[in-house]
Amino acid sequence: MNIKSRFTHLLKSQFLNDSFWALLGSVLAKGMTLVGAIVVARFLGKEIFGEYGTIRSTLMNIAIFSTFGLGYTATKFIAEHKKKNPKLLLTIKFYTMRISLTVSCLMAVLLFCSADFVAKTILEAPHLVLPLRLVSFWVVFNSLTTAQIGILSGLGAYKAMAKISLLIGIIAFVTSVLFTYLYGLNGALTSLLLTQICNFSLNYLKLKKLLPNEEKIDKKPSFLKTMLKFSLPIALQEAVYAFSAWFMILILIKLTDYSEVGIYSAAVQWSAVVLFIPGVLRNVILTHLSVASSDSVFHKKILKQTLLINFGCTFIPFIIIYFFTDLIVSFYGESFKGNLETVLSISLLTVVFISLSNVYSQAYMSINKNWLMFGFRFFRDISILILTFYFINTMLLTGAYGLVLSTFIVNLFFLLLMAITFHFYIQPYKFQVK
Repeated sequence: MNIKSRFTHLLKSQFLNDSFWALLGSVLAKGMTLVGAIVVARFLGKEIFGEYGTIRSTLMNIAIFSTFGLGYTATKFIAEHKKKNPKLLLTIKFYTMRISLTVSCLMAVLLFCSADFVAKTILEAPHLVLPLRLVSFWVVFNSLTTAQIGILSGLGAYKAMAKISLLIGIIAFVTSVLFTYLYGLNGALTSLLLTQICNFSLNYLKLKKLLPNEEKIDKKPSFLKTMLKFSLPIALQEAVYAFSAWFMILILIKLTDYSEVGIYSAAVQWSAVVLFIPGVLRNVILTHLSVASSDSVFHKKILKQTLLINFGCTFIPFIIIYFFTDLIVSFYGESFKGNLETVLSISLLTVVFISLSNVYSQAYMSINKNWLMFGFRFFRDISILILTFYFINTMLLTGAYGLVLSTFIVNLFFLLLMAITFHFYIQPYKFQVK
């Protein structure tokens, strides 16, 4: 009876229900996207795939900053106000989308205009000017999609998001394979842009159903100031991360070559797959931790559950993939054999630590410790850069291996720092018994 009662309680848990729907569509979608990426790598080869990875990394890092942290901000504010003050939801949506559009358009125009300089001077690949310009406006649609996902997460629309993710996964797989086969690198990048536009469109239609009557928006400058105050340290965190992640690619290009970028990009693809489940859960975690920010028992319970879930969702796939590393590498073709095996294994193990530290990031955010998080993440990202340069330039390690090794070491230390600070210094004072 006790087991039956516990099982019934789990089925009724809103947190687990949200987590289930957030995972279901996303896992299937990410699986199809990964298969498509492997096919793209075989079509392009290690060198051109390295160029593809460089452009994609450039876009992703610009997009991270262009969201201005508003995805998480929207999730937190909507989760907190959807019951006690639902009239604010349209206001939150309006400000989130308006700022995201403004910042992302600015970044897209800057990338389009500076594509010649970036390709020729920084990336040392003049033939990448046109591809960079081709996908520069991907930044806009990605930023808007991130904002939409933040809003949908705050509303708890995880079942709808799962269906959208599944459809987007199918679109990404079909277009990436077909366009890359027909048009090579430009085809692969066109697929990225088309998939992102489809994602934005589906999210737009869903939000229109959930939050209609936009003519009734109550614009509140004071509330906008509150949102921006919360979002600013998150935006700075994302900016530092974007800078360091892009600089890592530049280190590989300057000190090694594009083949090392190709190896690193292939490893990162699998890391992203393993990290995708915890990544999807980040908005779920933030939603529920924000609701429980004044309830110490519930807050600790959610934190403990998510740490266990994230550990299981990353460590188990790491073990499985580790034993099939040789088979996975063979999928990419002969040009990837030799170095990808070790790089892939280290990169996947690092994901376990990253997934756990992400839980603590959401916990810090839920209790408005964003500036402290900015300090931690600044230290982490700059440390990875310095250590990577040391490994490659001084210890003469191969580029991709030196990068993943430094990422592993720093993220392990970062997790310990986050956990110790939260449990011994933040939690006892934030949730002290009154």
